[in-house]
Amino acid sequence: MQYPEILAPAGGMAQLEAAAAAGCDAVYLGAKAFNARMGADNFESLSEAVSYCHARGIRVYVTFNTLLQEAELPRAAETLREIAESGADGMLAADLGTVLLWKACCPSLPIHASTQMTVHSPAGAKLLSSLGFSRVVLAREMTREEIEAVVRAVPQMETEVFVHGALCMSVSGQCYLSSILGGRSGNRGQCAQPCRLDFLCQGRHYALSLKDLSLIGRAREIAGTGVTSLKIEGRLKRPEYAAAAVLELRKALRGETADLSLLEDVFSRSGFTSGYWDGKRDARMFGRRTAEDAAGEKEAAARVRSAIRVPSAHVPADMLLTVRRGQNAVLTVKARGRSVTVQGAVPEEASNRPLDREHAENALKKLGGTPFFAESIRIDLDEGLFLPGSAMNAMRQEAVNMLSAALGEISPWPFTPPDLSLKAAPPSPISRAFLSNRTQASDEVFSLFDRVYLPAGEIDDALAKRWPDKLCARCERFSFGVSEEKLLSDLNRCASLGISECAVSGLAGIELAREAALSMHGECTLGILNSLSLSMYASLGLRSSDVSLECTKGNLEAITPSIPIGMAVYGHLPLMTFRSCPARSESGCGRCGGNPVLHDRGGDFPIQCHQKRFSVMLNPKPLWLGDLKDELPHGVATSFYFTHESAEGCARVKRQFDRGEALGGDFTRALFRRKLL
Repeated sequence: MQYPEILAPAGGMAQLEAAAAAGCDAVYLGAKAFNARMGADNFESLSEAVSYCHARGIRVYVTFNTLLQEAELPRAAETLREIAESGADGMLAADLGTVLLWKACCPSLPIHASTQMTVHSPAGAKLLSSLGFSRVVLAREMTREEIEAVVRAVPQMETEVFVHGALCMSVSGQCYLSSILGGRSGNRGQCAQPCRLDFLCQGRHYALSLKDLSLIGRAREIAGTGVTSLKIEGRLKRPEYAAAAVLELRKALRGETADLSLLEDVFSRSGFTSGYWDGKRDARMFGRRTAEDAAGEKEAAARVRSAIRVPSAHVPADMLLTVRRGQNAVLTVKARGRSVTVQGAVPEEASNRPLDREHAENALKKLGGTPFFAESIRIDLDEGLFLPGSAMNAMRQEAVNMLSAALGEISPWPFTPPDLSLKAAPPSPISRAFLSNRTQASDEVFSLFDRVYLPAGEIDDALAKRWPDKLCARCERFSFGVSEEKLLSDLNRCASLGISECAVSGLAGIELAREAALSMHGECTLGILNSLSLSMYASLGLRSSDVSLECTKGNLEAITPSIPIGMAVYGHLPLMTFRSCPARSESGCGRCGGNPVLHDRGGDFPIQCHQKRFSVMLNPKPLWLGDLKDELPHGVATSFYFTHESAEGCARVKRQFDRGEALGGDFTRALFRRKLL
């Protein structure tokens, strides 16, 4: 059986050495900038890290997976140069602006789609494959069946899945809690983890803190899905954490019983969960780090250090020893496509006990303390000769050192400096209303807004005929399993009714809208913070787009818009999006009245349910820029995101905005006048 790759986290050199000693196949790590774990030690010299790993037969994937602000683009290009020159085996990206840089600078470097790209379905993976991605890191919120569907849909693409480590409460890439409340963006590697605080929901404490995932005991089951890589989360964890997970994962893949109690002692939060994989998204998924969880950590760490004192040997080597009369002995060793040859002493005529094949093989097998093991040994030996064991040992050691050095040689990827200049498109300062349901769609709302977006499934013939020039479809933010098929059906039906445009908020929606031949406008959750990202979305067919809800005033003013841009100016912003709703009990949704609320020292946060498929934690304070609209750059369109408002409420908000009034009551400017970390 061909086993998937074991992929370990390396937050710094100590973690890298531990993961290598435990026998991982690959590591993922970050440079000092633009990676989603800026709190880790990370690596000053990527080339040194790559050389260290390649010498041990370990692949290296560099995380370049944060959203980029406009002023950061030149520095981002330099970081991309560093990645290319390091000879890394791949790069993880989350920002489509990064993709445009990659296409211009170093397209031969393999590129992987970070889990921050929010891919849950075949449609999203197909779009990424068309852009040149060789691998997709699937979102952690997927079931086994959903993962298998992606594997079948894109057989040309590698798939990477998380099997052990922390679970974010929010859907991958869609958390704004840390940035909106504290200015530290998880999408930029600066998450302050406010979700681990004591939020209360339906009488349950720590309602935003999930247990850690562990599917290590089911590794062979996961391997059976056809995925390429098994990923261990944890770049901020201690070295023994990564090593323990690698050791137990390798055991499990061999069919042995993994020591889950060791993994719990090394680090856990009230034990582990397999909730998403099994489709059991209920209260049993929740847990937090307690004193009881930490009680065995010291002893467990010592056990792990003992286990990796002698590094794992997992690189197969082929060895050929030639011993001929009157000639220097020759040893050739091959591994991973590289070959080295060393010469030894001239053998002597044996006076009593000649060298035999068994004795020679035993000498060559002594590869302990190196990453190599002898997969095959051939001995080409003239009879009646003697070669001392010390001579063979010296040849073996020299050959292994030379082979490690050869494997560790850096092979940079070609790099071309990018041209970052772009041409600005003419502005289109229109107003847009994004509605959550049909009850918000009144004649007054349509009369006040230039475009009105309604969920595709709620559009019918009568509405399409009444407002043919203003009504647009809206893609649901997430599609799982059969819901993707329904969304495509709804979009095709909208097109047949004469609807020409839809709003998209993710890669899957873009792929489906393209299939339905609809023009597209991007919503504020696409994560656009720079000109290159906007340009890439334009290349996918977007005619216009809102910038990210994390976009500051200064960053907005710096963007060169290749297509017309807009900005959210009103709305109860989505702080987190859940597939495991905090209001669910062990028996499901029975105790929920449909309008659950999260309680925290900062206030009460309403949860908006989306037909039990996913739910959204909303900011109780609406965004309001109506009295600051003169501060918006010229030509920027205005977008109003409505959640629970009535039709009259939607209309009232627009009238207040047009008059430049203060909203009244509590409201927020979000990040408009702030600095984003």
